[in-house]
Amino acid sequence: MANNFTTNLNLSIPSAGDLNWENEYSDFAEAVDDIGNLFCFTITVPGSAIDGVVFYDGYFPQENISIKVIGLFAQTAPGGQDLKVDILKNGTEQVNPATLTDGSQFEKTVLSSSVSFLVSDRLGLKFNQVGSVVAGENIVVTIYYQKEALAGS
Repeated sequence: MANNFTTNLNLSIPSAGDLNWENEYSDFAEAVDDIGNLFCFTITVPGSAIDGVVFYDGYFPQENISIKVIGLFAQTAPGGQDLKVDILKNGTEQVNPATLTDGSQFEKTVLSSSVSFLVSDRLGLKFNQVGSVVAGENIVVTIYYQKEALAGS
């Protein structure tokens, strides 16, 4: 019988009818696989957000990763328009910004497509838009990422 594999960690899921594993393992294989979604790190930006400024650059991941979600928190919410943060990959904007809606202090953005980084890629972050009346102050950016799936054998 051929096995299927989970999306994130490439765990083997026994085929239906494989009595050696089915009862003990199949039901929770997908739940275990979600562990691959639990990694994150934060960057704090003190003071006012400034449009066009690269506020973080030079992070090289220790493993291949895919960024899927970005969380934005502002101690002082942006006013007048949304605050937007884009990912830089080797200095290039990915045109896939996270948004903190005008007047909001916290928001998570599921990216329209994940942004993958190899261990040789440099990760950075840039403000592409800030509030027009109040820029947004004391920003905390949380990057939610997934490690690359383990190679199948």
